[in-house]
Formats: sequence, C-alpha cells, structure tokens
Amino acid sequence: MPFTKTEVDIHDDYVVETVDAAWLAQGVKSPKHLMLDPDNCILCRACEDVCPWNCIWMMSTEIVRDADEDPVEAEVGVANAVFVVDDNACTRCSVCVDRCPTDTLYYARLPESAGGRRTMAEVPASQAAPE
Repeated sequence: MPFTKTEVDIHDDYVVETVDAAWLAQGVKSPKHLMLDPDNCILCRACEDVCPWNCIWMMSTEIVRDADEDPVEAEVGVANAVFVVDDNACTRCSVCVDRCPTDTLYYARLPESAGGRRTMAEVPASQAAPE
C-alpha cells in the first residue's frame, strides 16, 4: 500500500530560550545524534508521531525569524519546516529511524566543521508528499 500524507500541521506554539552552557556541559551524552537528510524528507511527521519520548518536532520557520545570526535566517529562507530534536530527551532508541518511510533519519556524529552544532535540516515545501 503506498504511503499517503494527509496533512502537515506545523507547530508554532513554542518559546525560544537560551540554554545555559553550564547545564549542557553536565552529564554523559552520546557522541551520536539524530540527523535528518532534508533531500529525502517528505514532511510526513511519522518520526514525530512515533517518538516515545516526544523529543522530535517539525517546527514552523517562524522560530528563527528574528534570529540574531544572518546564517541562521539564510539557512531557513526556503524552508517549510525546521527539524528539531531534544538531544537531552532522546534515548537513541531508533524507533523514529525504523519508522521513517524514506530513510531520511540516521545517527551520526556532528561534523567537526559544524562547530558542534547540527544543521537545521530545512525541508522545502516543494518536497512534501502530495496530499
């Protein structure tokens, strides 16, 4: 049976806050992080629905609309959504990776060139599965 996307309801009910760097430095964290290949994503949100820890969200690009950094705004200029993962809540259980119909999700180390941050993995609206 082919996969049929029924709707894309992107969250816009959030508050952006700066995370305390000292808090982030605490504890042992996995060196691997959930990554998304935006070239394959069809915005089905299956990863978000299946996550047992509720740590994956497809957020509205409005989250970075007033970003202080020009590269951040440029990165989501053509995006329909921003893929967000709460790395502190994620247990790396792989349920989302297994559920993804397009093999978009995978685990990897953050590239050294990224300065310890993940790209926003913007997904253009033109890539969404037909309704």
